[in-house]
Amino acid sequence: MIRKAMAASRGRRWRLCAFGYLMIGGGLAGGSAMPSSDEILARLDSATDRRRALLKEHSGSRQYTLENFRFGKQASVAVHMSYRQLEGELYTVVTRSGSDRLNGISDQVLASEASQSVPLETARHQITSANYRVRLLGAEVAAGRSCYVLALSPRVKNRFLIVGKAWVDAGSYAVVRIEGRFAASMSIFLGAPHISEDFIEVSGFWLPEHVRSVSSNFLLGQTELDILFSSYRIDPESVTAPR
Repeated sequence: MIRKAMAASRGRRWRLCAFGYLMIGGGLAGGSAMPSSDEILARLDSATDRRRALLKEHSGSRQYTLENFRFGKQASVAVHMSYRQLEGELYTVVTRSGSDRLNGISDQVLASEASQSVPLETARHQITSANYRVRLLGAEVAAGRSCYVLALSPRVKNRFLIVGKAWVDAGSYAVVRIEGRFAASMSIFLGAPHISEDFIEVSGFWLPEHVRSVSSNFLLGQTELDILFSSYRIDPESVTAPR
């Protein structure tokens, strides 16, 4: 009995040691092993600069679905998106259905995204030290990755900045998830929506996979915008090979 108890104790100690080793080796242990908020943000800045330098062109499909629950109206727009670094995102509508009024709002969303995708505008709403103050909340798993969780506080009131949280991959320092509320109203129709955005790794780059935005106001009630991203294609000739 004593030998069995000692063997069980050794087994528990081995499992605890292995667990501790994995946590430390993954860079997610507490105390001094955990980088500071400023260190994480600085590395995130570097990862963003690297992505901007390497990824010159890509394309993909998007499905925008806008639904208003008060009036029972829905609209859906499928588009092909092509991105070139100097021009930003260009959209071609493939199919369209549903409410004309909601389709009009979808067109406003597309126009806004296109105007904000050129390099100068993109720099104003990315998660960088120039746009945000951050606070480290801890570590969690997101998108199957060990991540640092940062609280986001915009430095300026901007309708494309988020008050909320970001999940940053502890290995690549890429953003894999964002959740929160826009710092300012997007429009008279959408207000300041609550948003969640999940990213997917494509050829070494983390690109949007799913966006869900929910807004509510007195006039329209609750409106939900859902965006699905698929069929990404990255032109190998447009990517500078990482070193």
